[in-house]
Amino acid sequence: MKKIIKFATLALCIGIVGCQDKLDVTDGIAGIGSNSPSGAAAYMNTSLGTININKATEGGATEVEVRLASVPNSDVKVTVTTEDFFDAYNKENKTKYRILPTNMYELYESGNPNNVSTNGVITVTVKQGSIAAKVGVRVKPLDDEKFPVAVKFAVPLRIVASSATKILSNNKSVITFNRPFKTSVVEIKQGNNFSVALDPEIPNVDEFTIQGHFMFLNWSHISHHWNQSLINFRGGPGSNWWYTRVDKNSFQVKDLDADGDATRIKQEVKLNTWYQISFVYKENNLRVYVNGKLAKTFVRPNLRFVKGEGGGITVGNSGNADSRDYRIREVRVWNRALTEAEVNADLYLPVDPNSEGLLVYLPLNKKTGFKDQTKYNNKVSFGKQGHDPKKQKPLEEKDIAVQWTENVKFPAEGLEIEN
Repeated sequence: MKKIIKFATLALCIGIVGCQDKLDVTDGIAGIGSNSPSGAAAYMNTSLGTININKATEGGATEVEVRLASVPNSDVKVTVTTEDFFDAYNKENKTKYRILPTNMYELYESGNPNNVSTNGVITVTVKQGSIAAKVGVRVKPLDDEKFPVAVKFAVPLRIVASSATKILSNNKSVITFNRPFKTSVVEIKQGNNFSVALDPEIPNVDEFTIQGHFMFLNWSHISHHWNQSLINFRGGPGSNWWYTRVDKNSFQVKDLDADGDATRIKQEVKLNTWYQISFVYKENNLRVYVNGKLAKTFVRPNLRFVKGEGGGITVGNSGNADSRDYRIREVRVWNRALTEAEVNADLYLPVDPNSEGLLVYLPLNKKTGFKDQTKYNNKVSFGKQGHDPKKQKPLEEKDIAVQWTENVKFPAEGLEIEN
């Protein structure tokens, strides 16, 4: 019996060591060695952090954790630096981050007010018996002229040295900024909607991303409380399609005519609250991101935009029974599956109409109205309760019921107006 226990213990230890070796990729760095008394491996707990900046005259701060894979038997030193790895990072994630100059921020160790760095390098201490220490980034106010909002500035952090045994591969974190931005937004009244038919010369698109920024204003109706004011997809001949709904308890992406719990993303959906929805499709997987976070992955085969007539999107519903008042902005269609980093980089900011892969772009501000801003010959059309497009002349933008609100501030959870 004792032999059995010994063999089992030995096998378990070998298994643990084997798993750890698969994680460890960095060795031989100054201060790191197999003789380390700590016997732990260091890594970053998150690859992406965000600093929320409420006003252009204010700065902001956030913290990320430097963690150890196991509890150390002594204090562990970890050195973090702002190393510009954006060339490789941007290529891998299809982002366009630029490093923020070092003189615009400071690094600090959370809980240790004496440990502050202004040169982009800081060493923090993970105490014996603990597994984490926090590195803070405190940014100064960013002048819009020197640091335009449209340019994606960020602070790249990387663990470069440690008294831990090893540094794991997830040793980097990118600190981005939610900076204040003002624009005008449109409110589309119940019983009105719009569609965008893709330029028939656009080649077949087998992977894509569709995005919109929504605020729902009411649910009430005599027969039901759902609101079909999301973005519906039609790919054209030979492609499947989807239909969307939203109610106070879920977002829904119907699979053709299929219904039920499998088609829903169950979460509370608040009125008068902004929701950025991204539908990202690749290799039969439809990933839905809500405010930059992956909410659910659906398996949806045979979705594509087919070259020629028929491909496009419809936003909202023109029937009174199946629509509500809502605000919407930044409707985009891309010919590729955006990465999670790309989704988060442009949650609320406008994008360049000439961005690679951008097929449809409606900022939906008062200046551009419902005009598509891309180089393609996409056609925007409008719907309204009681209008029959087969029997009546096409509606124009002036024919639908909308209301514009100016000086709307982002980032914001609700409607914030700043004059």
